[in-house]
Amino acid sequence: MKKIFTLIAAALITMGVNAQTESYKAIIVDGDNITLAPEFAAVIDESNNATNVADGKSIVTINTTNMTLEAVGGATIADKKDPDDPTLNLGQDLTPGAVISEENHTYEIASVGSWNPIQWKNGNNKLDINDGKGTKLYYVMGTGNPYVKMFCEELYEEGPDGPTPTGKYRAQYEYYVPGGQVMPLVGLYYKFTPKVSGKLKVQIWANKGNRHTYVIDDATKEAVKYQAEGYINGQRANTTTPVIDPETGEQKLDNQGNPIWEQYQVYFTPEQIDSIHRAVQCTAEEQPDGTIIYTEKDPLYGPYIIAGGNQAFWGWITFDVEAGKSYWLFQDSSQVGFGGFDFTTGDEPGPQGNDLTVMVSVHSETPVILNLEADKEYTMSGPINSPSLIINGVEGANAKIKMASGSYFSPKSDLILKNVDIDAAATSEPLIKLNETPIESSINAEGGYYIIENIEISNSNLSNVSQIINDNNVKYCVHNMLVDNCVVSLNASSKKTVFDFSKQGFINNLTVKNSTFYNKGADQDYFVRYNNSGRCDRAGFKEEGNSINYENNTFYNVAKEGQWGNYSGFAGRNTSFWVMKKNIFVDCGSGQICRRYLGGRDNQATATFEDNTYWFNGAPEDTGNYDNSGTAIQSDPQLTDPANGDFTPKGEEQLAKQTGDPRWLANAISDLTVTTADDANAPVYNLAGQRVTPDTKGILIKNGKKFVNR
Repeated sequence: MKKIFTLIAAALITMGVNAQTESYKAIIVDGDNITLAPEFAAVIDESNNATNVADGKSIVTINTTNMTLEAVGGATIADKKDPDDPTLNLGQDLTPGAVISEENHTYEIASVGSWNPIQWKNGNNKLDINDGKGTKLYYVMGTGNPYVKMFCEELYEEGPDGPTPTGKYRAQYEYYVPGGQVMPLVGLYYKFTPKVSGKLKVQIWANKGNRHTYVIDDATKEAVKYQAEGYINGQRANTTTPVIDPETGEQKLDNQGNPIWEQYQVYFTPEQIDSIHRAVQCTAEEQPDGTIIYTEKDPLYGPYIIAGGNQAFWGWITFDVEAGKSYWLFQDSSQVGFGGFDFTTGDEPGPQGNDLTVMVSVHSETPVILNLEADKEYTMSGPINSPSLIINGVEGANAKIKMASGSYFSPKSDLILKNVDIDAAATSEPLIKLNETPIESSINAEGGYYIIENIEISNSNLSNVSQIINDNNVKYCVHNMLVDNCVVSLNASSKKTVFDFSKQGFINNLTVKNSTFYNKGADQDYFVRYNNSGRCDRAGFKEEGNSINYENNTFYNVAKEGQWGNYSGFAGRNTSFWVMKKNIFVDCGSGQICRRYLGGRDNQATATFEDNTYWFNGAPEDTGNYDNSGTAIQSDPQLTDPANGDFTPKGEEQLAKQTGDPRWLANAISDLTVTTADDANAPVYNLAGQRVTPDTKGILIKNGKKFVNR
């Protein structure tokens, strides 16, 4: 009978809307200080040797709200030492007993002379560049093979009369077999016992991809299916950054004369891992209806080889667990590294409400549409990966979303966020980091860009955001991106670019309107930066052109010492359109907003400017021949209290011409007083910014203040 298997479980537990996630890290990283978690650190000495050994085991118990974990380490047999020459290999320190097999030179073990110490230590840390920063994934490494039975083998060597015994012995092991009734009660393994049902995601390091990695249900002794995602050693890809020869200053070439590029480690999704596994470990049979059935070449052991080959794997495995049951995680003939876990429960209410990461993960339709409840609190426990996603709050009663560390939106196609308040204080990730595995069918023929049609953020408040969007080093072109009626506070710990497509991509049409951006953290390098090759004709939009549009916005302290825009592909082209109307810039863009906005090209026939304020370090910006409209406002907008988030303008001209984010103008209107205009010496304006006579009726502006003239 064929055993058909893929690593991706067909039906993982569906999480309820009140799911919550709890996490545990086995290694604590605080800057350059890297230590084992307290549970491990408490049972080792200065040499990382376990101090709690009993019955040949060191047991570390970890308890979270809904999970109990036992990490069990074991000892290995020490080598025999020659008292006269310690460099000689005398085999392992064991004494053989009764013969098991003369043909295989195996014996029972009569005694073990000495054991190596059981250890818990930090090691085999691997680079994770899925987060765009080159963060390391850290692991606790334990000792001991998780064997079922141990015996000894005599070592033979070739002599003139054939193989001859050496009198040296080494341990041999009988390992766990899936479905077997004897569990490996010695050696390294991790035993998880959840208090509630849910989904368990464990960070592991697996030595050599062709070793068998098991998750075993303790009750049935059967192996559990799991999803795997992460990295395989040696699987790297080229960036667009050349490797420079320091002597010549030119790009290095390989032995065949090909240019050498800097590389990055490739992250594989569960689907990609499954595809690699099928290609290496399975045979494919096409059925009459055109479907393909993959059959394991080795039905007993093959399903538990994560991918294939002989390379290390580091990343995550995810599997379903049931309340009160125990699950063993181990490799049969090696030691698995353990980095920690995320446990998402099925039905327990989380402290902040619903977990959007889980809610999106259980939807298979495209697009995923989530209609959030008014004023309700939600969380994001991790990245939200969805080909296309629409999240709708309720207008006037925005849903509240709190992003956990490492969380971000990771779309491959359209993303719409409406009527939400998002707090990103806990994560250093961008709000949106485009998916590293784009939809292949979305690529355009002209320039090889993966096209995303629409990204929209509207009627929302975004607080403590490091970046709005990052291309994730993938050649994306977002056709249209809109930010409308939003307040965005930027608060990165290091210099960032707010709209960052500098690695590979660009936004064909970017529109920001009726919004406020202000900075509370490190300065920005750029507000908008695209890869210099990005332009409309290379992404299939030559007929419509490309554009950058700012209308009725207030910007404060953004990229104060940086650049407002950097996109050489747009500059000076008749297919590039620029619209900048009724914006207020205070201490932004090094006082060169206009120049950088137009990519350094003045007198642009396709540019439209109207009633903008460029105020930098207490003086108006020199607009040169960039904003040559003659409408630039040269006076201080007198923002009320920008340091504390009040951007209401008091400047007479700004109020007269109704410039900046309309929400702050509405604040100004709310302070109306009823009076008669009796100061004939001050000019009077209507709300359209037109000068009128003092006896005009209605809402008027005088001396920078609104009043009602009846």
